[in-house]
Amino acid sequence: MSLKRALAALPDDRDSIRATREVVSYLDRHRGELVDAARISGAVGLADTRVEPVLGALQEGYVIECDGDARHDRCSYLPDAVLNLEVRHFLQASSDVDAGLKRRVDRFRGTFGR
Repeated sequence: MSLKRALAALPDDRDSIRATREVVSYLDRHRGELVDAARISGAVGLADTRVEPVLGALQEGYVIECDGDARHDRCSYLPDAVLNLEVRHFLQASSDVDAGLKRRVDRFRGTFGR
């Protein structure tokens, strides 16, 4: 089980990281529940096309367990202690990056206007 391995399989752009953070955060709140891409998409407000690649990467990284293909079947998330630490670190780091970006944009707008 490795979140790092799953993240390496995904694009390294801001939208992909945000989608991954939303999906992982949802799975973390619903540990042990069987969920599918449609349920996650509806709950986090992302299109299925953004959620499915994340679920596929998480399945290949052994972060989640699925009945079959993560893009079409139901999956569950039951982390061990190490994976839980990895997820906590990822969620905190990605939130910090977004908060820093927002602060810089707010500072720029305050200095130069909109």
